[in-house]
Amino acid sequence: MQQDFFHSNLRRARESAGISQAGLADEIGIARTTIVSLESGKTRLFNKNLQLVADHLHLSIEELLCGASADVLLKDEPSRAEREKALKAEYEGRIALLQEKLEAEKRLNEALQSNVDSLTRSNQYLLEQLRKE
Repeated sequence: MQQDFFHSNLRRARESAGISQAGLADEIGIARTTIVSLESGKTRLFNKNLQLVADHLHLSIEELLCGASADVLLKDEPSRAEREKALKAEYEGRIALLQEKLEAEKRLNEALQSNVDSLTRSNQYLLEQLRKE
């Protein structure tokens, strides 16, 4: 599933039901900021209270997450395959980004270690010079 499905489906279902963000949050016992985060896509999954939200909006979890019922999703193989492909591409992109960050951190770590080694040699030299005096 792409990130866009859940947050846009949640907002659409809430608005269709004529419920405000604050109203939905109050009715299911969570903070309004949680609903805001879910609808904006900042929070990806809502596993703890997902069933509560779906029930309150008279939807199945599948409809809330994917925009369609389980029966439709199972029959919709091309769409399902496309979503799987998009999800795979999204996570491969994330992995590549994390690998780039890891490599950058390794380079930084190596540079810092080189600085430490250089400072250690300088300190040793200075200590030797002081001992000679």
